[in-house]
Amino acid sequence: MFGLPKTITSTVEKQSSKFYKILKSSLKPKNEHILIVSDYGTKTNTLAPMLGYGYYYAAKQKGFDVTLLFQDIKKGFMFADDHIVKAIQNIEMNNIIIVAVSNKIGRFGNEKSFRTFCTERGHRFLSATSLGDVNETYFDIFMETMNVPHSKMKKRALKIKKMWDKAKEIRVKTEAGTDVTFDVEGMHAIINTGEYHERGSGGNMPAGEVYIPPKGYYGVNGKVVVDGSMRTEDGAILLKEPLILHIEKGRVVRIEGANAHLLEQTFQKHEDRAKYPYRVRHVAELGVGINPSAVLIGSLILDEKVYGTGHIAMGSNYWFGGEIKTIYHGDQVFKKPTFYVDGQRMEY
Repeated sequence: MFGLPKTITSTVEKQSSKFYKILKSSLKPKNEHILIVSDYGTKTNTLAPMLGYGYYYAAKQKGFDVTLLFQDIKKGFMFADDHIVKAIQNIEMNNIIIVAVSNKIGRFGNEKSFRTFCTERGHRFLSATSLGDVNETYFDIFMETMNVPHSKMKKRALKIKKMWDKAKEIRVKTEAGTDVTFDVEGMHAIINTGEYHERGSGGNMPAGEVYIPPKGYYGVNGKVVVDGSMRTEDGAILLKEPLILHIEKGRVVRIEGANAHLLEQTFQKHEDRAKYPYRVRHVAELGVGINPSAVLIGSLILDEKVYGTGHIAMGSNYWFGGEIKTIYHGDQVFKKPTFYVDGQRMEY
């Protein structure tokens, strides 16, 4: 079916009940049309089509109106295939879109992000991108992480959000050497616990993080020792040696470490294409992982959700309440953070 090997379809079909559980708990589909966009992965990595087909098979078994479409693997600056663009643009309002792709979904004919498009059209959505960073041997881990009960994360997420929403400053320290402060006065945290029941809502699956944009462009200062995983233009890397980011007035001014050149190349590539190149290196996000089943594997879609990790991102944040709008957003994960909210140690 769909040109997928029998080894994939048979493995995925055995997990049909788990995929349906995700659909039911995260989206509560009723009479909506469900559009699923995926790709065929590569010879060594078929996680994206496994997830795409899994959602399709589970929805079909339950009698939902569902379409599964495949396209070539897309990098950030590429357009989605024509049939994908047509399907996304023509789907009626207030339906469901699920994305499970090896890299990006691709652009589809306007300057709006996929998230903004779905919000404005009333579509609820699930999104898993950059699945090409890991291979299908992690399929079971993804299934376990996606099936964590929302209640296990929601209570913790709301507790963190309440503290962060009231905060003027958040300081983060780690034993590895991270010591960075974020001016967050007036900003609001976003929780991602996997519940997308309202029209226009959606987010990552696997879920499990709380994140907040800094105030303006200049309110982040200090040092971040990235010792979990890093995101580059060519994918994520599970780090054996730390990457050190030096941040002054909200901007990464120096990078140290064995893989520093890879992040520098990523910045340069996006700066060469950006309308406002200086925005690429500005800090856009502080986040904390809250999913108890997630583990570090070298895939940011999962790594940033790991309970006991934090992450920082550079680039765009306008779509979740910040002021920075650019073509880049890159997360970097660090281990065992301690958070101080207005000087008080945060317990979570």
